[in-house]
Amino acid sequence: MGKLVTLKFNDGNFEQGFAVTIQIGEEGALPSSEIAANLPPSKELPLLYDAWQSFYLKIGATTRLSADANAVTNVSFLEDCYDAAEKLAEHLNQWLRSQSFLPARELVSDNIYRSDEVRVLLQSGNPYLQKMPWHLWDLFDRRFTKSEIAIAAPAYSSIAPTKKHSDKIRILVILGNSEGIDIDADRAMLEQLPNAEVTLLVEPKRQQLNDELWQQQWDILFFAGHSSTQQDIGRIYINETESLRMEQLRYALRTAVSNGLRLAIFNSCDGLGLARSLFDLHIPQVIVMREPIPDEVAQKFLRYFLEDFSSGTSCYLSVRRARERLQGIEDRFPCATWLPIICQNPAETPLTWSIPKDEKVTIPLPAPPKQSVPIVSPMIEASSPPPSNRRNQRTKLFQLPQTYMLLAGTALGLACFVAVLRPRPIVIASGGAIAAIVIGAWSWQVKKEFAWLNENNLLDRYVFASKLDGLERKSLATGMQWRRAKAWAREIHAYAEKIVEKEPDMTVDILETLITVLDLAGQVSDAIATIGQVKSENYRVVAQRRLQASYDRLQATHELLQNLQDQVLLLSLDRSSSNLKMELPAQLRLAIDTNKITLQANEN
Repeated sequence: MGKLVTLKFNDGNFEQGFAVTIQIGEEGALPSSEIAANLPPSKELPLLYDAWQSFYLKIGATTRLSADANAVTNVSFLEDCYDAAEKLAEHLNQWLRSQSFLPARELVSDNIYRSDEVRVLLQSGNPYLQKMPWHLWDLFDRRFTKSEIAIAAPAYSSIAPTKKHSDKIRILVILGNSEGIDIDADRAMLEQLPNAEVTLLVEPKRQQLNDELWQQQWDILFFAGHSSTQQDIGRIYINETESLRMEQLRYALRTAVSNGLRLAIFNSCDGLGLARSLFDLHIPQVIVMREPIPDEVAQKFLRYFLEDFSSGTSCYLSVRRARERLQGIEDRFPCATWLPIICQNPAETPLTWSIPKDEKVTIPLPAPPKQSVPIVSPMIEASSPPPSNRRNQRTKLFQLPQTYMLLAGTALGLACFVAVLRPRPIVIASGGAIAAIVIGAWSWQVKKEFAWLNENNLLDRYVFASKLDGLERKSLATGMQWRRAKAWAREIHAYAEKIVEKEPDMTVDILETLITVLDLAGQVSDAIATIGQVKSENYRVVAQRRLQASYDRLQATHELLQNLQDQVLLLSLDRSSSNLKMELPAQLRLAIDTNKITLQANEN
């Protein structure tokens, strides 16, 4: 059973602050814990969102916004968009770390394990609260990695269950006005889904769409094409001449919901207006894009989501995984991971996709059109073959010529000893000399072939763990901050092992990263020990600042290496198409270089 976390924004606004009620419980059960907290006023957050949105829209791309609203790509706004996104994310997390909201964070931390699958519902009618990039909330982004955050309307009601007439998932696909975009890729992916009945409506007339919603029983409604939000009202463009507001499909959609419609997916632009229009219809679940979405991003998100969801992964986790995989194209499409968002009816449970265990789907994605000039040069450049793992190395141990010579010499010596029946001096001397030579040659070869046996090899998890334990024993560091720092360091090592396994050329860079991680962990442990020992308030303040700086750097390194691991794993799945090479992110390289300078200064 997973966990359900509900944050009810009962009253307030960004000028006066918000009163929030937090409930936590098992899925399908009443909440087991509840607490009230407050978020302070923050007039800056809406302004920061508007600033980010302004730069995002100015970048432009071939999007699924209404056909006449597409902008022209402008490279000059990229850095401004990145900077605005970083400021918004940083300010949002500072707001959520406010002292008055601390009880809510502690309740979540005390009642959820890192391995739990968690649905988080933000129940509010405030448009700016719904728009915020909640997926960047550090509590769920970095600690609870099997969670996903959805928005919910303040008023809702449950839907009476309807008996299904088919064991298959029935999907109504609406392919609307596609001027300037490619929705054939969406169609190809949907047609390959397992255990599904797909009905296609290509640029339908309003009456045709209305009849299908009235007369059939659907589990999923899917729309691809142009859409927009005007004055907080969502509109879809179903063909070249007709567009519809959700209100104009009200009765048809209400009937579809009562007949079993569980999920609506709008793989189109600016979908929060569509979601708000659908709240009154009490559709259990809606997936939309919060801003205009480039064509390639829409296709990749759909592919990633369907691969996981149609293979039995929960809807929420499928959305999170698909959203995070979009980070691989954020060099060309900034903030692509910000776009998908779930809108949930709190009274309903998410749809699940049941298929036979041996029927896993892999959905091909057509190659995107070539670009004459990329917006930003991609980080990935060349490839190399995967390295052998330890099991292969141990197997190789018994394939060395020295191993066979050693075994043969030992067997021959034993045979001579048995034949003679007593240990004559000549036998012992000659056998011992031969054995010493063979064992020496064998040991030299083993040492050369298996560097991981070296106690200083940080890629060995036991060596790395022992060094972490040594830091702990040396400084006697304890407490939550040290436990978190130690957990981050161990997770970083796990990422490092996977990276080196896929990209052996990065071994030196990864070893430098692990040295930096140990140094940062040492700084954290020393600062914690210092805070516990000093009595002067001035020294405590200085130590606290050093602790926070090292703690933040270690956390940032953890995030960077996790993202690098994801990119390496994605690249390994696409080796046949190109020869690419991974490189360390610039921020991680800067951290390593800074650490080298610090270590050299300490030595001098």
